[in-house]
Amino acid sequence: MKMYELMYIVPSRYADNEVDGVVKTVNGMVEKAGGAIVKSQNLGKLKLAYPINGVRHGTYVLVHFNAEPSVVSGLDRALGLADEVLRHTMLIAKTGAENKKVELNAYVAPLSEEGRDSREETRRPSSSTPVRSATPAAAATAVRPAEPAMSIEELDKKLDEILDSDVTKGV
Repeated sequence: MKMYELMYIVPSRYADNEVDGVVKTVNGMVEKAGGAIVKSQNLGKLKLAYPINGVRHGTYVLVHFNAEPSVVSGLDRALGLADEVLRHTMLIAKTGAENKKVELNAYVAPLSEEGRDSREETRRPSSSTPVRSATPAAAATAVRPAEPAMSIEELDKKLDEILDSDVTKGV
């Protein structure tokens, strides 16, 4: 027998008290297929990275179970047909995986305000940390202070000036 990890998402149309019933149903499917549940944990409700069949939130559940490899394909098919499971994935678990702490973080869109803020925090070196570079040209660009952000109107005006100057130079 091998140890497997199964993670699945229960759609948000199920209330928190109904999710427990779905977990019992899926655990029953695993046991009916010939698996033995080692650990099952509800990881909580999160917003999905993208809508799936119109669903934007789901409850993530992680299950560790022992089973014969021949059982997995039938269980995978049964989970794919289950209405209670929005998405699922199943893989062979590493040794000791059932004892590790699992924590999910909410998805942050990269172009949202939160995403931009978190990216800038990780990219910007602190003022006390010197920026070092192998080439002088790269050092000059790395040390240059950041220019203030322009509004759309200012950007349009600047582009018009550049284009007008190109036209007057004799294109």
